[in-house]
Amino acid sequence: MSAASSSPAPSPQQSAAAKSSRVCLNCRRKKKRCDKALPSCGRCTYSLQVCQHEDDIGLPGGASMPGPIRFESFMDQVVSPTRTYTPVLEHLASPQPLGPRWSILNPSLFASMDANEDISSFACRCLSDILGHRQGTEHIVASYFSGVNTWFTIIERASFDADLKDMWAVPSAETAVLTLCMRLITRTPNAVNPVAGMGDSLYLSAKTMLSLVQSKVALSIPLLQAELLVAMYEFSHSMPQQAYMTVGRCFQISRAFGWHHDMFWSEERQSHVPRELKLCSILWWAIVYVDCLVHVSYQDQKYPMHAANLHWDFSIPFPESFDQYLPGSLTFGFQGQGQSSGSSSSSSIGYLDANIDHIDGMVWPEATSAWYLSNVLQQLGSPTPATAADRNMLSGAITAHTINVLSGNWKRGDRTAAVGTNFIALMKVNQPGLISGSTVPSGATTPTTTTTTMTGTSLLDPASATAGNNDPRPVETIRSVISSIYSASLNTEQAEPRLRNGGVAPCGAFSMYYASLLLISHGGGVLQDGDWLRKVEGFKRTLEAFGRRWKIADRYVESINIALGNRLGNFLP
Repeated sequence: MSAASSSPAPSPQQSAAAKSSRVCLNCRRKKKRCDKALPSCGRCTYSLQVCQHEDDIGLPGGASMPGPIRFESFMDQVVSPTRTYTPVLEHLASPQPLGPRWSILNPSLFASMDANEDISSFACRCLSDILGHRQGTEHIVASYFSGVNTWFTIIERASFDADLKDMWAVPSAETAVLTLCMRLITRTPNAVNPVAGMGDSLYLSAKTMLSLVQSKVALSIPLLQAELLVAMYEFSHSMPQQAYMTVGRCFQISRAFGWHHDMFWSEERQSHVPRELKLCSILWWAIVYVDCLVHVSYQDQKYPMHAANLHWDFSIPFPESFDQYLPGSLTFGFQGQGQSSGSSSSSSIGYLDANIDHIDGMVWPEATSAWYLSNVLQQLGSPTPATAADRNMLSGAITAHTINVLSGNWKRGDRTAAVGTNFIALMKVNQPGLISGSTVPSGATTPTTTTTTMTGTSLLDPASATAGNNDPRPVETIRSVISSIYSASLNTEQAEPRLRNGGVAPCGAFSMYYASLLLISHGGGVLQDGDWLRKVEGFKRTLEAFGRRWKIADRYVESINIALGNRLGNFLP
């Protein structure tokens, strides 16, 4: 009997249907029987999965999934070579959505993951499902470094670009999830796609991916950087509870790294591994920075600072203190700096940006700003309030640091995060002198000592006032700071491109909001500002523009309207 006659005759239905010569990858991973139907086998059709075969994605014949897959080849096959890159660029530049591919993570990817696939290959497949292809991903990374990273400078671009290039050949879970978080922080909510927060599928995908990768690989610097980007996204898009929890995880990761021990920052280690320690210092102060902003920006919900619970007898050095050990890096000078952490004693030249793409040239004055704001908030919350002399000394140091920042030379962008944070600290530290009624002109009405917050509670605490000083400096400082904030707010049209790109820090929104509350309560009193109402309206218009980029600004506009209503009563239109 011949082989042909011994084989069963195919049924008419089998003859009509196309068949693959191989078992699909999903059935192979699950070790299930595959009917090999094309274009999708029955099992993949039933489970709503993408049915793929080795020939489809260019895997070597007979190779198993856990083997070393060239992700570049994988991407080239998933995305057709004839496909144009124009939709990616159009999506990044236009508010028009291009469909769920750009915002949702396919649930079938999680269903298909099992012990036979390593986490790096899985993370890279998820990244390709969300971002599309290599050129689109690299465009997003470039947008991040030209926007958010100019003021939240927590990633060295040179090393990241090298990691990203390697990822196209050898999958990396850490690089993939960090890239996804970059996309999260750079995406702009708009009228067409107004969702930002817990309802944003990209946010949920990034959080899920980050948690999954952390459960599979050891803690690393890229994972901490990804957590920080998520925390900044949550803070700036009005998710205080989530931001508070994420910042707490960042502090726990820093503890696991050993940053809470003074030996980690010893002078011997500084001279041996300055590059590594400088990046660790930047990340540490970035954690403190976000911690302070969450605490100060959501005062109605009373989120305590994590950093305040760390009772140390040492201080983590500022990033610039490591530059003395880095050949070719610039020397930085400061006036009135509040912490002697190894900074240069040269004449004050402000901050100079050498090459922000390399750790040697990276500067982060926000570290000093975070240190000042943290000190101010801890002083105001202390059971033993600081004296007027101590507050004046701290105010002078913050002012000197602000001048240093503004006098710096920058290759890209500006330092709105450092300046805005300093303005917040200046208004906070001088607040007791303002509400004590200093320098009230003859015949003027004594201002009230409270103002309305988002929930109607007191923002300006009269218990923290120090009476009987008659010191004009707090009032003059606050008046000068509000004037500076207002002048900057008038340049919204010029800053609109940078705002859309994420090049303007969200802390500026709180500085305008806080200045508005001070004007509403004290503009016609000790501040003696006859134009206080016009300034408040100007702040509202600027905050509405901010709200198109950082959703927290919309929250502040609502709060200002409540405070104005309480102040003007029936006169408010």
